[in-house]
Amino acid sequence: MGHPSDGYDASASGIRRRAEEAREEAAHVRALRDELLGVFAREGRPMGDDVYGAELDKSFPKRREAVIAAFDAYIDELDATHEDMRLTAKNYDVARRQSEH
Repeated sequence: MGHPSDGYDASASGIRRRAEEAREEAAHVRALRDELLGVFAREGRPMGDDVYGAELDKSFPKRREAVIAAFDAYIDELDATHEDMRLTAKNYDVARRQSEH
């Protein structure tokens, strides 16, 4: 960081590091989502065959879809964060090089 009178200063390498963390988190969440999809596929009708299970089974597809949609939305956010932070780091590098000339 520079002096307060120098204006705002950010570490492009730090931003890139955080971008990589977002990318890694997205990969981790993707793996969890895929594992969960596998569990859903293996288990079939996990609610059971009794009256209560039959009733819960009616809403299960929508609940399953909502859970997967939440995973997908989080993955999309992490991917966007990764890309935005990479671009931000690149812009800081360009600005720094221009200010040094």
